[in-house]
Amino acid sequence: MIQHQLQYAQGRFRWIAQEAFGNEFEKLFHRVMEHCHPDYLPIKTSGSLGDLGADGLCTRCRRLYACYAPETFSVAKVRTKFISDVENAIVQRPEQFDTFVFVHNDQRGIHPVVAGLLSEAGKDYPKICFQQMGPQKIWHEAMRLGRPAMEDVLGEKIPIDEVVYKIGMADIETLLKHLADNRNARAGSGPVALPTVVKADFNELSPWARQALQDGRPYGYLIDQYYRDGMDMRERDEVADGFRAYYDMAREEYAADTDEIMWQMLRYVLGQDAGSWKREEAAKAVIACFFDECDIFEVPPVGWQPVHTVQGGSA
Repeated sequence: MIQHQLQYAQGRFRWIAQEAFGNEFEKLFHRVMEHCHPDYLPIKTSGSLGDLGADGLCTRCRRLYACYAPETFSVAKVRTKFISDVENAIVQRPEQFDTFVFVHNDQRGIHPVVAGLLSEAGKDYPKICFQQMGPQKIWHEAMRLGRPAMEDVLGEKIPIDEVVYKIGMADIETLLKHLADNRNARAGSGPVALPTVVKADFNELSPWARQALQDGRPYGYLIDQYYRDGMDMRERDEVADGFRAYYDMAREEYAADTDEIMWQMLRYVLGQDAGSWKREEAAKAVIACFFDECDIFEVPPVGWQPVHTVQGGSA
């Protein structure tokens, strides 16, 4: 898919996931997994056998998936469901999986109770890896699909012509607002020291791309503050996963055109309608953060040195 189609699909997927509960959410999850993983097996309940603690299995990677997508979250019910699925899977499918994945429909991230259950289960069953998978991670699986497969997942046609919308990267909408509202907090603190320029030189970034990164760097501390104060400690890693997946797709499509790749990353954050100059400045801060922490663009091999250096790069 081309970029505007992918952004359209992202917005539609997010809306569908928000409105899907119970079996409907599980069906959405199955559609994504069956398209992304040829070895994925959706499991139905069968009489007195039930599902033996699993809603799906990936046979090659030996992952077992258990779905819980209620319309109204209940601490008591999620605890009962989780413990029951884990115990049933351990007892009845001991040779079929090495990783237990708890699939949920919480758009905001994993609930603290579920985080505690995953941690406790890891201690009780140290040979099993316990993970969670919410709508954002499911989207990260789906975003690599071609248009026909994505249309099957969404249950609708994706527009061929470019349309204008304000989707952007909805998962960091609050972060963008936080950055835009606080961008002047550092006024008068002096210039921000440049990191080393090796990574920018290795990726052959243009002066425009380097300047975009440098424009965003003064506000990097706000991103750190946002994630440090957030309730969900996994949020930053999940957002970084999405950036890496989107960067990989842009690099595959645009090859060595790093200016175009940088522009596509900004579009990923902003959508097609930037809305305001403050939002664009916030987006530059986000891109600079993930560039400097090596989530996007290529990392130079150890010992690589440029022929010459230009200001505006990063290690």
